[in-house]
Amino acid sequence: METESSRSYETAAHSESPLAPLPEDPEPIRAADPLAPLRHFQFVSCWLGSLISHGANWMRSVTVPFLVFDMTGSATWLGIVAVASQAPSLIASPLGGLLADRYSRRALMLGTLVVEALCALSFYLLYEAGELSPPRMLALLLIAGFSSSMNISVWQALVVEIVPEDEIAPAYRLNAIQFNLSRAAGPALAGWVLADFGAGTAFYVMGFAYLPLAFALLAATLRAVPRGPRTSLLGEFRDGVDAVLGDRRLWVPVLSVAVLSLFGMGVHPLMAGIAKEVFGVGEAGLGWLLSAIGIGSVCTSVVLVLLGDRVKRSRVASAGVWVYGIGMVLAASTDRYELGLLGFAITGVAHVMVHISCTTALQLYVSETLRGRVTSIYLMAIILSAPIGAQIGGLLGDWIGLSGVIATFSAVVFAYALLARILLRGFRDLDGA
Repeated sequence: METESSRSYETAAHSESPLAPLPEDPEPIRAADPLAPLRHFQFVSCWLGSLISHGANWMRSVTVPFLVFDMTGSATWLGIVAVASQAPSLIASPLGGLLADRYSRRALMLGTLVVEALCALSFYLLYEAGELSPPRMLALLLIAGFSSSMNISVWQALVVEIVPEDEIAPAYRLNAIQFNLSRAAGPALAGWVLADFGAGTAFYVMGFAYLPLAFALLAATLRAVPRGPRTSLLGEFRDGVDAVLGDRRLWVPVLSVAVLSLFGMGVHPLMAGIAKEVFGVGEAGLGWLLSAIGIGSVCTSVVLVLLGDRVKRSRVASAGVWVYGIGMVLAASTDRYELGLLGFAITGVAHVMVHISCTTALQLYVSETLRGRVTSIYLMAIILSAPIGAQIGGLLGDWIGLSGVIATFSAVVFAYALLARILLRGFRDLDGA
């Protein structure tokens, strides 16, 4: 019996397997106007709501590690916190993708937003009561991490329902702007709130930051999209895995973001230690280190959105990997805070060059009936790789120092840039070539 995934694969020129002829793909959807989605009020309102909710997540990513490091002084504990916040995605991300291909994506999003708000308010109540210990923070992070992972998978699949079909590509590029803008604003806001008002206020703000997106989703009129036939959850997830493994245009983006998340983003959860050990700064300095990444990301996102399809995704991604390594080398080679900010800002530029190219390619070439599952696999590669990298970096950091960790990881990034040039055809699969 023909599976759903076998009908969505590309032609034999792109296939990894010569066992059977594959049907011809539809022409990828492209839009002439890179800002077209901004004409729709519901896209703008959901975009702003998502910006605020993602900003709350970034506030949590600064506040909790800061408290843990302040209590323990251990880089290993920072790695444990990173794993606790992201490890649930091993189950939650694919589950979110499966459910997004079966049920109402709006209802799923609303459910995750409620859970994340309750977790933030629980952090607040425990902190104010003086009962927020590292083990309790880990427990809440497991719950919040599970909900956040489902949220991201469902949101990525939901974007196509908010805009017309011919505006999918610019919608995902604009979506990258809000995500990176939240990365810039969230940590900076967290650093300011921590320094001037304390962790309790930070948790309190997070608790109400999920409401705007919930209201925007309730008011939106969503576009109907096709759904595939239902089988077992395991069978449907296997269809998604088969689709990725059988199509170079899908597995090259997944592999690329996994490598850069492991050895690039894997440094981010260690920032509380890097700020204190390497640059000698406190809460506000920590927030700006993370915000430097976000600022670089936002500026590059805007440029890439305006460029649209005028520059090949393969060229942008290939350059981005090299630039990532350069930024990490700069950050690793100095204890001057200003140069550290510049180095991490450069990694933010590179991060977006690679991730927007990979995300746009994947969303253009995936079958609609498999979008949720394939997107969840892509997100798992990002979400799981970063905490694994943080755990490796935390263990190495207690041995060779955190600057040594950044330098070691940069060497791996350079190695991948070279291998991609030779073995992955310079990322030409991102162009559908």
